[in-house]
Amino acid sequence: MKRAYALLALLLLLLSGCSKNADTSKLIAFQSSRDGNFEIYVMNVDGSGQRRITNSPSNDISPSVSPDEKTILFASDRTGNWEIYSVQIEGGETKALTAGQGSNSAPTWAMGGSKVLFVSTRDAINGELYLMNPDGSGVQRLTQDSLVKDSPVMTPDGHTVLMTVTEHDRRAIASVTLPGGQVRMLTTLDHNNMDPAIAPDGKSIAFASSQEGRFQIYSMTLDGQNVQRLTTDTDADMQPWWLPDGNQLLFARHGQIFLYSIADKKETLLSFKGDGAPRCAQ
Repeated sequence: MKRAYALLALLLLLLSGCSKNADTSKLIAFQSSRDGNFEIYVMNVDGSGQRRITNSPSNDISPSVSPDEKTILFASDRTGNWEIYSVQIEGGETKALTAGQGSNSAPTWAMGGSKVLFVSTRDAINGELYLMNPDGSGVQRLTQDSLVKDSPVMTPDGHTVLMTVTEHDRRAIASVTLPGGQVRMLTTLDHNNMDPAIAPDGKSIAFASSQEGRFQIYSMTLDGQNVQRLTTDTDADMQPWWLPDGNQLLFARHGQIFLYSIADKKETLLSFKGDGAPRCAQ
């Protein structure tokens, strides 16, 4: 009898650990061209339950899931101009957050879901960083320089923004300290570096880099040091994003989305129908 109780206790412990590591409660939002044009989809963290959220004859891209997993931000050219929208995951109600002021793109939740960080050309053709409220009000400009910007993300404390910048046709990862700080390059322009993703603890960055040939996923500290290669494929790996446990990453590879375990370097294929830009709430 004692042995039976011991085995039961061990089984419960293992199941508890598996549940925690898998984090199956999280939704992954992604963009997919499986139906002809890009639309926003969601799926569970194991790849199950894939369903379409948006339905537009234009392109809906760059999803970002709110911390409460109720709302997705995305960019769309459905009006002929790139604008930022939000959509309710349950119910599909869509709301325009920007309208007709330059090209607006790369939206992401910031400051615990109380703000939206995005790129806009409303004041400069190169595109600057802006913050706004989730309803589109209170727009605040954050940067003013000549660098072309994309894929911004903010640290959990709201003090720093990481982004992809383009200069001389090369892409690099850069940071800017708020408010009013100068843009600082974290990687060189010797090769392309892009798609920064900040770890849940705010201490490291995952990014895509071509420094050893094809794009692979790397990590580094917030100051650009301690660069480590994570994936080792013969194909191009892009668009990394951390799971909340900080031990796993999502990334895209030629229309496929993978879940990557950092500890054992294991890849799990989640989706493969023209999919990319995976994001989950943190």
